[in-house]
Amino acid sequence: MELKLSDVDLQALAEQIAPLITTTQADPDWVKLEDIRADLFAGKAKSWIRLYIFDQFPEVQIENSDKKAWVVGAHGTGKVTKIYLPYARAWMHEHHDDIDWTAKMP
Repeated sequence: MELKLSDVDLQALAEQIAPLITTTQADPDWVKLEDIRADLFAGKAKSWIRLYIFDQFPEVQIENSDKKAWVVGAHGTGKVTKIYLPYARAWMHEHHDDIDWTAKMP
């Protein structure tokens, strides 16, 4: 059985379906370090981020028990490094000037 719809019928159908379809997804709370490097860390290498952010500011590491910490598995030994975006974005905004963005790897 073939169903034929006029342009008017198709338009009406589209208008009914449109509210049910979302084209944007909410940002996830947790993301892998690799997936957020370009956005949150200016595309710096993972080793640079670990040395100049995670090690210089140990309060960001959840393993150090700070209530506003936002990275788990900061050194990636045995598990993927994950970032809690709601806290990470706020912290990075507040501490942007404290980070030496021109630092070179030793």
